Amino acid sequence: MLRSLVLIMLAVFVLVGCGVSNDSKVAGVVKHSHSFLPENNLWQEDGFVDNGMTEEIFNSIIDSVTVYFEPIVQKLGGNLIVERNWDDSTVNAYADRSGNDWQVHMFGGLARRPEITHDGFAMVLSHESGHHLGGFPFVSDWAANEGEADTFAFLSAAKIIWNKSINETADEATVDPTAKGLCDKYRQQDKAICYRQMNAAYSLANLLGALGGTKVSFKTPDKTAVKKTYNEHPAAQCRLDTYVAGTLCDVAWNNDIIPQTESEARKQSCFSASSNTYDIKARPRCWFHPSK
Repeated sequence: MLRSLVLIMLAVFVLVGCGVSNDSKVAGVVKHSHSFLPENNLWQEDGFVDNGMTEEIFNSIIDSVTVYFEPIVQKLGGNLIVERNWDDSTVNAYADRSGNDWQVHMFGGLARRPEITHDGFAMVLSHESGHHLGGFPFVSDWAANEGEADTFAFLSAAKIIWNKSINETADEATVDPTAKGLCDKYRQQDKAICYRQMNAAYSLANLLGALGGTKVSFKTPDKTAVKKTYNEHPAAQCRLDTYVAGTLCDVAWNNDIIPQTESEARKQSCFSASSNTYDIKARPRCWFHPSK
């Protein structure tokens, strides 16, 4: 009897152990190191609020982003695959790789969140593409860390995606006054696109704030300085600051390479003049620590 009980317990242990991996989704939560959001239970709220998102719009936005990044990924040796999980309530997105397949997984639960605008959803897909294309600083042998994926989304992706759709830019009246002032100061040649980026940034930051129970504002950037680059998900305000920095940076991203070192990254993005200098256009020190 005792031997039989032990065998049964071992069998259950094996089945359970084999059925759940670090990358599995349990109760609507994606557990993955390259996800847009930390683990959360916001999937439980799916269906209670309508933000106007439909499956048709969901697919259209994904198409509008991937059309630009498929050839870039292909030139760099990969094959961009976007998995579309419209019926899944997971409030997240994540990037993964399998051989030459550079994968991005998008979920309807995230797209339907009340904080997420259509442009905000496009920037989530850009963030996940940024794990593949953003480069230094890395969190694994191929994936850019969270802050760098945020930087890529607003420094490179948004300007590529929306540069040819100027007629769809944001109405000035919808832009936060502080954000509008920054666009008027730093992006005089393409203010309309900048306004659109700022609105998308605020959309994402509001979701991040809701997750953490905090408020974000363009008026209150986080000027704390980490002593070592933080690779996980920064706090909501810090991430908003990263979106703003990417939006205002006037250095052109080189899509022909993935920067492997800080030296390479400095050639195609904005850095503070020194490790002790705050620069609204540079990677925020609340997550990034430069070497000099």
